[in-house]
Amino acid sequence: MSKMFSLVSLSSEYGLLVEYFAAGCPDCAEDLLDDDVIRDDLASQPRDSTIRAEVETYLYGEGETVRASEEDLADLSRRFDELREASQLDRIGAHSFSFPLDTLSLDFAEEQEEWEDEDDLEL
Repeated sequence: MSKMFSLVSLSSEYGLLVEYFAAGCPDCAEDLLDDDVIRDDLASQPRDSTIRAEVETYLYGEGETVRASEEDLADLSRRFDELREASQLDRIGAHSFSFPLDTLSLDFAEEQEEWEDEDDLEL
């Protein structure tokens, strides 16, 4: 089977610049929210942030194409540079999209801090 995965780079005007490996080919913000790590990182950003996602999609292996599993992603992320240098990955596409964070349903860090402060006031 051929495993499809993407290298996703996220950036914002507040300096967020991180890379993630994601299953399949995310093409909107909702696709990114399936990953708890990405969701948590986005929630730590200021609510008025606009996030830019740059996506490079790859195939690894032969045969029928399937979305890479979590186990596949762990292995592929560990060996990504080696596989790319050995020409064992096929880059099948690249695209980008942007989205304002305040349109997503996230538990933002500042809201969590407010809840923690309220808990401190209770006796």
